[in-house]
Amino acid sequence: MIALLCYQSALLFRSHRWIFPLIAYGLLISVGGAGSGSQALPDGLDWSAAILVPVVALLTRSMLTAEPAAARACVSAARGPARAQLAALTTAFAAGAVLGLAGAGYEVVTSGHKAALLAPLTAGLGKALVCALVGSAVATLFNPPLIRHAAAALLATIGAVVVALVSSVSPASAALRGNGATIQSAAWPAGLPLLAAFALAGVSWAVSCWLAGRRAE
Repeated sequence: MIALLCYQSALLFRSHRWIFPLIAYGLLISVGGAGSGSQALPDGLDWSAAILVPVVALLTRSMLTAEPAAARACVSAARGPARAQLAALTTAFAAGAVLGLAGAGYEVVTSGHKAALLAPLTAGLGKALVCALVGSAVATLFNPPLIRHAAAALLATIGAVVVALVSSVSPASAALRGNGATIQSAAWPAGLPLLAAFALAGVSWAVSCWLAGRRAE
């Protein structure tokens, strides 16, 4: 599995498919970044977390479509299609996690918040994790091998990202709009958005890996 992760990481960086997500994340962070004052840090962390939904979805879609068919067939034959799929999903999620940590660090540095950093930072990182998991699940469910048609997969992914950010049934929306958030909605019980995000990502990854194995047979 380590060899597969190294291969997928090299594929991500050599294909330059990380450049657009990085630029998009950086631009959105700077546009919606925290202002001044002690109340700005939670708002900035919420913003940086919300952006992870489309960014991780984009990274995941990039990884699922990066390999030429011949290369994917060779990797699948050598290591197994399910393990190759899992490595691609893990690599995309890890890249998104790195961006999320960088975004949280940027918000801390630029917010001017000097005291009591631990509580808002912990809450912000928790929301970022929820959003990253939801972004990964969205792209996993609406891209190959579940949806093979490129245009349909892209449109479905965009639509699902929008739903994930605004729908009250989305763990990401619940985490961003729960108790203490700037925009309020019906609050989920504490910890439930994170559990739901883990379950959603786990199910989507399992289905994707299983289907990758089935279609390689």
